[in-house]
Amino acid sequence: MIKIISARVIEYRHVTLGLILMITAFFFCQIKNVVIKTELTDLYPPNHPFIKIHEKYKDQLGSPFKVFMMLQVKKGDIYNKETLGKVIRITDGLDVIPGVNHNHVYSIASRKIKKTKITKDGVITVNLMDGIPSDMKKFRESVREAGGVYGVWVSRDEKSVLFTAAFIERLMDYGTIFKSVQKLIQAESDADHVVYAAGEPILMGWVNKNLKEMYTIFAVTFLALVCLLWLYFRNILGVVVHLPPMILGVIWFLGFSGLLGYTVEPLTLVIPVLIVARSLSHSVQYTERYFEIYHAQKEKNVKKACIEALEHIFPPGVLGIVTDALGILLIAVAPIPMMQKLAYLCGFWAFSNIITGVLFTPVFISYAAAWHPKNIGTIVDMEKGVTQKILGVIAKLGYGKAGKVTFIGTIVLAVAAGWMASKVNIGDIHPGSPILWEDSDYNIAVAQMNRNFPGTEELYVLFEGHGPRAVEDPGFLSVLSSFQNYMETQPHVACTLSISDRLQYLHRAIYGGYPKWEVLPKNKKQMGELFSTINSHSAPGDYNLYFSQDESVANVIVWYKDHMRNTLTGAIQSVRTFMAEKKDMLARQKCTIQLASGNLGVLAAVNETVQGSQFLNFILVMGVVFLLCSLTFRSVAAAIILMIPLNLTNVIALSLMHYLKIGLNINTLPVVSVGVGVGIDYGIYLLSRICEEFQAAGGKYASEVPIRAIRTTGKAIFFAATTMIVGVIFWYLLSSMKFQAEMGLLLAFIMFINLVAALVVIPTLVNIFRPKFLERVRFDPVCFRLWRFRRFNREYAFTRQSEDFCSGSRCAKK
Repeated sequence: MIKIISARVIEYRHVTLGLILMITAFFFCQIKNVVIKTELTDLYPPNHPFIKIHEKYKDQLGSPFKVFMMLQVKKGDIYNKETLGKVIRITDGLDVIPGVNHNHVYSIASRKIKKTKITKDGVITVNLMDGIPSDMKKFRESVREAGGVYGVWVSRDEKSVLFTAAFIERLMDYGTIFKSVQKLIQAESDADHVVYAAGEPILMGWVNKNLKEMYTIFAVTFLALVCLLWLYFRNILGVVVHLPPMILGVIWFLGFSGLLGYTVEPLTLVIPVLIVARSLSHSVQYTERYFEIYHAQKEKNVKKACIEALEHIFPPGVLGIVTDALGILLIAVAPIPMMQKLAYLCGFWAFSNIITGVLFTPVFISYAAAWHPKNIGTIVDMEKGVTQKILGVIAKLGYGKAGKVTFIGTIVLAVAAGWMASKVNIGDIHPGSPILWEDSDYNIAVAQMNRNFPGTEELYVLFEGHGPRAVEDPGFLSVLSSFQNYMETQPHVACTLSISDRLQYLHRAIYGGYPKWEVLPKNKKQMGELFSTINSHSAPGDYNLYFSQDESVANVIVWYKDHMRNTLTGAIQSVRTFMAEKKDMLARQKCTIQLASGNLGVLAAVNETVQGSQFLNFILVMGVVFLLCSLTFRSVAAAIILMIPLNLTNVIALSLMHYLKIGLNINTLPVVSVGVGVGIDYGIYLLSRICEEFQAAGGKYASEVPIRAIRTTGKAIFFAATTMIVGVIFWYLLSSMKFQAEMGLLLAFIMFINLVAALVVIPTLVNIFRPKFLERVRFDPVCFRLWRFRRFNREYAFTRQSEDFCSGSRCAKK
C-alpha cells in the first residue's frame, strides 16, 4: 500500500500538485476573515460552578475584567481644585468609552459613591461629589465619614484616588479601551500628577500593541531558518525545496482559522512558529533520505529516487505527524474555549503536514531535476563535517561502559527531575501579570495600586437569601458581617466590603455620628427604614455591586493584593471553611453562599480546570502514543522505548518551569504540551532507521547498527532540532513580553532535551536490551510484502535495493 501511494504521488505529480494548490488557494481566500486578538470570554471554562455563578449574576455585578485607574499627587493631597477637576474628567472619560457598563463606573466623582446628609426634612443619601467642592475641609470630612470611601476609593494618605470601570463583555474592544485610557493618562498627567492604569483590558491592550513586534520576530526567524538551510545543504535546492511546505502550512492554518471564524490568540503565536519548524523538519528528513538514495543510484533517476525516499519516510513521517497532531488535539480536553480552539487549529495544521510536508516535498523535488546540486556526496558523507563529529561523540554514549553509565544517569536524572516537577506551581507565582516584565508600565501600575489601596484582585462571594427583600433581614446582614470579620482574619486578605458596611455608617449618621451607633440595628422595622433611605435617593443600579434589585442576593467583595496560587487557593478554602463552620447559622437564616465571581473567582475556576486537565491530557497523550507506536511497530517494547524519552522530556520540562519560576496556567499549558509532544518524531525516525540498519546487516546485531542510524537519520534529526530551537529562541532574544520570552527560552530547552533524549536514550536502550522487534518491523517499504505488488513493481521496483534490504529478512524467506 505504501509503495502504491509513493509511486502514484510521483506518477500523477501534476494532479497532486494541482490539488494541493487548489486547496491552498481556497484557504488563502479565507485569510481575510482572520482576527488576531484575545477574547476574554474564551479564557474561562463555561461549565465550572464558579463560572456558572458568574454568568448568573454578571448583569448585576458586571464583568470581572475591569479597568483600574489611579490618580496620584506628587506633593500635598487630593483636596484642591486642580486634582478634583482631574478626578471628574477621568470619571467622565471612562464613562464615555465604547462598551462601558455605565452602572459600573466607580470613583468619588461618580453617582455610585454616596454620603449621608441630615436635613430638616430627614436623613437622605446624596452623591459624595457633585462637582468641585467649594469647601475642601468639609469635603475631606465627608470622605472620611462616608463609609466605604476612605481607604477604598481614596488612599489613607489622601494622595491617591481610585477609579474602576467594568465593560459589557460582548461590546468590549481592547484596542479602543486601551487607546481611550492612554489618552486620559496623557491628558491628565503633569508635573504634579501621575496616572496609572491596570486591569485585564489594559493588559490585553499592551499585548495587542506588541503585535507589530511579533511580526518582526516572525520575519527574523524566517530569515534565520533560510540561513540555516543554506549552511546545512549549501545548495539552492536544499534551501528552496523547504520554503513551500512552511508557507503552505501557514496559509492552511490561517485559512482554516478564517473559515471557522476563530480568533487567533496573540499569546500562543509561539506554537504556530513551533509547527512551522516541525513542517521544516519533516521536509528535511525527506530531503536527506532523497539525497542519500539518489547518490547511491547508478542511473541517477530523480523520479525513482523520489519514490523510494517517500517509501522510506512516509510511514515514520505519518506516524510522527499523527502522534503530534493527536497530542495537540488532546489539549481540547480542557473545557476552556481558548485552549479548545487552539487545539483544533494547530491540530489541523499538524495533520496538514502530511500533505504540505511529506507529500509536497517529493513532488517539488521531482520538478527540480535541473537544480540538482553537485555536493550531494558531501551532504550524505557520514565521516566529514562538524555535525558528523558531534554525532560520532553522541553515538559512543550509547554502547559499552558508556552506555551503562548513560542508562544509570538517565534513571537518576528522571528521578531528580520528577521530584522537581512535582513542585511546579499551578497558576501565577508573581504579583502583577506574568505576561509582562516586572518593570513594565502595567506591573508598576499594579504595584502602585496595591501599595495605596486594598488591591486590584477582587473575589465576589454571593449570599442568596430565602426570597425578595431577604437582604433587609437583620439576621441575614449579621451573616454578612460575621463572614467579613472571619475573612479579614485570613492571610492575604486586604479588605472586605458589603452593604452591611454602608448600613452601619448610615445608622451612625442618623444618631449624630456617634461611633457607638456604628452597628446594624436588630429591629426589622429600623432596618427597613435604612434600606428605604438609601433606595429613595438612588438611581436604578447604584447598589447593584452590593445587592440585587429585588434584595434577594447580597455580594461581599474581598480584596487581595495578588492572584498567586497560594492566594487563590487560600481564598477559596477560607470561604469553604466558613461555610462548613457556620452551616447551622446559614441554615437558620436560610442563606446559601455561592462561589464565586470577580476576577479571582474566574481565575480560581481556570486554575482548577488547568490542574485537572493537565493530568488528563498527559494520560491521554501517553495512551495515544503507546497505542499508535505499538500498532505501527507491532511491538509493545518499541512503544515503551519511544515513551521513555518522551516522559523524561516531560518531567524535565516541568522541573525547568519550577526552576525558572514559571507557573502552569492557561497560557503555558498548551505551549508546554506541544513542545514536549513534538519530540516523539525524533524517536520514531531514529528507531525506524535502527530497524532498517539491523535488517540490512542480515539480522545480526552490532553496536554499529545504532551508530549508523545516528550518523544518517540522526544528522537530519540534529538539524531539525536546531531549526526548532532557532524557531523559538528569537522570542526570548527579541520579545518585550516576559511570557513570550520565557516560552521561547523554555521551548528551546525542551527542543534540546528532545534531541538529546532521542539520540542518546533510545540507542542506549536498544544496545542494552536488544529487543526482538528490530527484525520484525517492516518500516522499510521496499521489502514490504513485495509479492502483493509484483505487477505494479515491474515498473517501479528497484531490484538492487530490494535485494540488499531483503537479504536475511522474512521477505527473503517468503
